[in-house]
Formats: sequence, structure tokens, C-alpha cells
Amino acid sequence: MILSQLNYLAVAVSAVAYFALGAIYFNPKVLGATWMEGHKLPPPTEEDKKGMGKMMATTFVYCFIACIGIGCLVTIIHPMTWMLGAKIGLLSGVFASISIAMSHMYTKKSFQLIIIDSAYHVIGMIIASLIQTAWL
Repeated sequence: MILSQLNYLAVAVSAVAYFALGAIYFNPKVLGATWMEGHKLPPPTEEDKKGMGKMMATTFVYCFIACIGIGCLVTIIHPMTWMLGAKIGLLSGVFASISIAMSHMYTKKSFQLIIIDSAYHVIGMIIASLIQTAWL
């Protein structure tokens, strides 16, 4: 019963950090413009902006679910150092990146886009893992 042993406060804080990373990372002044161009997305319309709240809420739920997964690994492995915690996040991020890379390959996205999309999840999972490791 790993789920009953999770520190849900640590999971929630790490999910907020993962989500906040996305707000910074995908900002048009950081990588957002390149990301949108790579995915051939037009600038958001007024209609798109109206649905942004629901999309952001859904994104946060996904971050929370990913952080539950990280929490399960942290609970099972019980890393005693920040370096081991970072390695858990790195490994999780790399596994997620493989799925991203396969999807992008079949949709003929650029290697640059694979790196942009994958790096966000690798960094986010490392941060989540570090937060949860520190909470042990």
C-alpha cells in the first residue's frame, strides 16, 4: 500500500514546483515561442484564451499524478542523499522522454522539439524528486 505511505504535502508542493517550471519554461521569452513554432501552433486566439484555465487545471492534475509516481519511487527507494533523489528524478524523466521522442518521431517533429519537450519533464521530475527526498 505505497499510496497510503506517501507524503501528500510533499507531492502537492512538488507538483506546484513542476507546474511553475512549465510556466517559466514555456514563457514566450524563454522557450515558448520556439516550442509553438516547432509544433506549428498559431498564437492563441481569444477563444483559446477562454479555455486556458481548464487547460492549466488539467496540466496541474497531470503534474500531480506524475509527482505521485515520483513519490512512490521515493517511498520505495527511500533515498538518503539529494544526489540519489536527483537520480530517481533523472531516470523517471529519461523514461518519460523516450515516450515523447517516439511520438515526435512518428509525427515528424524536429530533434530540437524533442529536446525542448523532454528537457522540461526531466527537469521537472528531478525537482519533484529532490523536493520529496528532502521531505523524508
